[in-house]
Amino acid sequence: MQRSYNAGMISTATRSGTGSEGRTPNVLVRAARGEDAPLLRQWRAEETVRRYQPLHDVPTSQLRTDIASLDIEDLYRARGERFVWIVEADGTPCGWITLVVANWEHGLSEIGYALSSSFQGLGVMSAALAQLLPELFLRTAIERIEARCAVGNESSKRVLEKLGFVQEGRLRGYFKLRGERVDHLLYALLREDFLPA
Repeated sequence: MQRSYNAGMISTATRSGTGSEGRTPNVLVRAARGEDAPLLRQWRAEETVRRYQPLHDVPTSQLRTDIASLDIEDLYRARGERFVWIVEADGTPCGWITLVVANWEHGLSEIGYALSSSFQGLGVMSAALAQLLPELFLRTAIERIEARCAVGNESSKRVLEKLGFVQEGRLRGYFKLRGERVDHLLYALLREDFLPA
């Protein structure tokens, strides 16, 4: 596997897993840009993306403004609260990853992610997160990354567990989805668990 890092872009050439050609596509994770706003809006509207997340319809202009306000370099300076990356598979943008930092002093954060329907089940998100996690733990002040997923979201649970996240509990009635309260599972990954001593 070949890995390269630079400001806001992480790429790994990988040819394992299963996809339409019996492989995981080449995956690239890069900082979101204003021009990604229409894609983000399109993905947020997909039923398979909304199935387990209460995503509201947000105008493209608002998404563009939100992205423009983010500075990926703040992540490396232990500043800022929210960071967004776009996931590309074989050069095609196909999803996003969001990191929200709750507390820089304690290195606490939460990660969320979603893929467009046609890229689900190909190992793309596992490959994308496998690229981003070392970047976060080795080059930033992040020490704990939490993730939450709906109890019924088996795909997301598999992604997290494959990457070493530990299930720490069940959050009862965590939020409303289509008018019903939905339980979530809380997962976490610590820097000390991720990086061997």
